Amino acid sequence: MDDRSLKYLIHAVYTPFQKLQERSIISQGGEKMKGTTVVENVIGKVDWLQIVCQNISWEEVFSQLLQISLDCVSVQSAYLKHEDYEVVYSCGSMKYYTFQEEEHAYQRGTLVMSGQACTMYEWAMLASDSTALVFQSLAWRFHQYALMTAFVFDVKRLDLALDDYNEQPFFSLDLIIGKVKRKQFLSKGRTTKLIDSEYDKKTRAKTQQIGAGGSECLFRFYEKAKELTKGLNEEAREELLKQAPAIRLEAETRHQTANQLFGTLAYLTKEQELTNLIRGFIQTEITFYTDTTYKKQCRWWSDYLKPSILPTIQRTFEISSFDRTLNWYHYQGGFAITQAIFFLVEQGVPISPKLVGRREEYSWTPELSDKLIDFVTQHQRLDLIPVIQNRTKSQKIKNNVEIEKGMTEHGEDVKYEGF
Repeated sequence: MDDRSLKYLIHAVYTPFQKLQERSIISQGGEKMKGTTVVENVIGKVDWLQIVCQNISWEEVFSQLLQISLDCVSVQSAYLKHEDYEVVYSCGSMKYYTFQEEEHAYQRGTLVMSGQACTMYEWAMLASDSTALVFQSLAWRFHQYALMTAFVFDVKRLDLALDDYNEQPFFSLDLIIGKVKRKQFLSKGRTTKLIDSEYDKKTRAKTQQIGAGGSECLFRFYEKAKELTKGLNEEAREELLKQAPAIRLEAETRHQTANQLFGTLAYLTKEQELTNLIRGFIQTEITFYTDTTYKKQCRWWSDYLKPSILPTIQRTFEISSFDRTLNWYHYQGGFAITQAIFFLVEQGVPISPKLVGRREEYSWTPELSDKLIDFVTQHQRLDLIPVIQNRTKSQKIKNNVEIEKGMTEHGEDVKYEGF
């Protein structure tokens, strides 16, 4: 491993380690406090983000959504598995795959932020504002841009991780493996898999997996320190182990679950933390018990997941796309703003006429129009279809987007490229 790769590894664990120092959980000497196992030593992070974007240029993706100067972006020919993309626009390890021709590129592209890219992006944003809620703000910009423009996005994959920096972690990997082997856990019927590989000549590295690859949700328990230090010389390994997390719990989410978590992330308040959202999600998906009667939850598990914010994850199958739009409007969209406008109008407070009342000339986007047509068809109001079509915005470019066939697999992300 070269010096640039080692530099990335050390900095990859330094950012959350520094947060712990700021909370006075780490001693001034730079070592983890001995004999303490506290929730403040567990840090959550976004570890993978993959989003298909439509009706947006690559320039807007970087400048408006990621808030990265275009001077920092390079372009080269590239290939993304299961896609026909021709080029990739990059800022370090942050990648946006799309087509070379401008109009075709506007129709579709895929943003891929690996674990390395997510860490790098967080560094960059925190450098300008140390109090920034980096991924909450990013998710918010995605949703706001979709509200204000024809932009449409679909979160294909969102990985969330909890890193335990306690010298004595809440649980060991062997404890988790034993619980799974004895079936002293419940996780909505998910399958399990134990991955065993060689770490060095004397020890092995294991990963306990709960859930199937490619499914809506997959969990991994593993020793993050071993992953980060594998292949390093003894001196470099010791330096990294002082700062690396002992245990990582990783939640790999896709499709509907990923989209709903991304939506919840966008609307967290400043007082709410990403770490607590991750805890809340895991709490709804996995529970470890003292035995197979499944009556008493393990105390170390319940302590590990406190405090938490429980997200609303609705896994529905026979529901129209417009019903989902209505659900989003109610819980995450503009419902509160609409009610505020009604209140102000009733109290005689001046409000722009454009925001009040019906607008017969208002046109819907083709995407919303399709949802409306499906919805009125479901309710046997076929007479409304011509009306909806007449009030649909004409598309600037021909929409000839193919349905995405797949996405990058878990094992293809980490290639330490340096900066």
